[in-house]
Amino acid sequence: MRVLVVGAGAVGGWFGAALVRAGVDVTFLVRSERAARLRADGLALVDPEGERSVVEVRAVTVDELTDPADLVLLAVKGTGIEKAMDDAARAVGPSTAVLPLLNGVGHVPLLVDRFGPAAVLGGLCLVATRLAPDGTVRHLAPGGSLRFGELDGGATARLDDIATAFAPAGFATSVSATIEHDMWEKWHFMAAAGATGVLLGGPAGGITAVEGGADAVTAILAEASAMLAAAGFPVRDEALARARGALLTPSSPFTTSLYRDFADGMRTEAEPVVGDMVRRADDLGVPVPLLAAAAVRLRVHEAAAGRGASLSASPAPAPGG
Repeated sequence: MRVLVVGAGAVGGWFGAALVRAGVDVTFLVRSERAARLRADGLALVDPEGERSVVEVRAVTVDELTDPADLVLLAVKGTGIEKAMDDAARAVGPSTAVLPLLNGVGHVPLLVDRFGPAAVLGGLCLVATRLAPDGTVRHLAPGGSLRFGELDGGATARLDDIATAFAPAGFATSVSATIEHDMWEKWHFMAAAGATGVLLGGPAGGITAVEGGADAVTAILAEASAMLAAAGFPVRDEALARARGALLTPSSPFTTSLYRDFADGMRTEAEPVVGDMVRRADDLGVPVPLLAAAAVRLRVHEAAAGRGASLSASPAPAPGG
């Protein structure tokens, strides 16, 4: 199976490197500067114990794409979806499967409109990684998983082929018959957890440790849950229990990538993760004042980032998802 990984950042770099190590035919589609560095130095990774390794990888730019891939793995920020679709278009042939690993759900109709419903799978991943300024992918906490499926819930040969190819890669892989619902539930968690960090300031355990903290987190979760229920994707008990466990457990070090970027003064996925949830809630008549406040805070942050201002919100947080 020929896999094109679009992006060699925190997510694409980590999953792509794992696939390369497992012997999968992987090519990274990246910008010219990143391609030159990967060709010269390989893809550097640091594991949770601090051990550094380098994986030799194949990297191309959009102008160097030739033949279609069997699988296009989209591993970019939600804010980069339009460019990612343009760049990957040459690699999408009649039998190519497109598997997105983006936060939120707004990218799905865009992909379907661009590549057709037959090409697009649903997908999500769970991994705690960061991209260092020098291009090193840092794995912050043990483990990683990838889940995918047909958007209509069907069982197909291509799902089996992908699962077989990914099986030796060292991360948990599962095929889901409810992938669309799964993606909405991950969005529920990422939006609630991101809003919690942005509004209340840091790792979950520090928030729940103070008076009123657990109540505030519970209220944010309830807003996100109400929006999903109104949209037709009610949060199932297991997913809600996972979210509460991560956000309401005392001493939990959990933070989201959105909060870590926010705290470090970087651009964030404010709109795909929080802003889109607020807009949909408004359309559905669901009041979400805490999520709306978080969206505004993030927009202020993004506006300052666009002006090149210093945005550091706090010391670097503990690792999370």
